Amino acid sequence: MLVFLHTSPVHIATFDGLRDRLAPGLAIRHVVREDLLAAALCQGGINSAVEAQTFSAFSEIVGGGTGALVCTCSTLGPLAEIFDRDSPVPVMRIDRPMADSAVLQASHIAVCAALSTALSSAVALVRSSAADIERPGVTVHEHLFAGAWKFFERGDMEAYHREVARGLRGAALTADLILLAQASMQGAAAYCPELTVPIWSSPETGFRAALALIDHKENI
Repeated sequence: MLVFLHTSPVHIATFDGLRDRLAPGLAIRHVVREDLLAAALCQGGINSAVEAQTFSAFSEIVGGGTGALVCTCSTLGPLAEIFDRDSPVPVMRIDRPMADSAVLQASHIAVCAALSTALSSAVALVRSSAADIERPGVTVHEHLFAGAWKFFERGDMEAYHREVARGLRGAALTADLILLAQASMQGAAAYCPELTVPIWSSPETGFRAALALIDHKENI
C-alpha cells in the first residue's frame, strides 16, 4: 500500500486521480496533518521541535502494511529523506524525481513557490540534485509569490492559481524550465498557456517514482 502524507486535504483528489489513471485498483491511503506545516510556518522553518513532531508522524504511518510513504509537502520534504535512512520501508519526498529530471534537461531553472519555507527547501533540493548528477553549470533562479498564499488559505484555488500564473510569466523570462515547488501549484499552468517554457509540477513524476518503490507496474 502507498501512503501519502499531506499537509492539506486539497491534495487527496489529485493523487486519487493519478492512482485511477496510472494504477487502477492500487490500495492507497491519505494522512492529512495540517498541523505539521502550521508548526513549521510558526517556527519560520524546520527546527528540532518540528523535526520531532514530523518524525513521530512518519513513525506512526510506516507500520501496518505500508509499502512506501510519500511526503507531498515541500517544506517537510527534507525530513522525509532523513527519516528514510533508517526507515523499515521507503520514505520519499514527492519532488525529488522532478528535481533529478530537471537538472538533466535544463541549465537555467526557475524554482517557484508561494511559501518561503517551500522555496528554500526546493532550491536546496535542485542544487543537491545537480551536485549528485554532477551538473555544476545549473543555475537556479528563486521566485517567491507570497501574495498567492492567502488565496490558498481561503480555499480559493482559482484565485491562487491565477496569482501564481501571474508570477510565472516573469519567471519564464530568465529560465528554460520552471519548477513549481509546491504540489498545490500545478493548476497554475492552465492560466498561462501562452508560455513556451516547460512548467513542471511534482505530483505525477512523484507518483510514478512511488509506484517503482513498491514494484507496481503502471497501467500503460
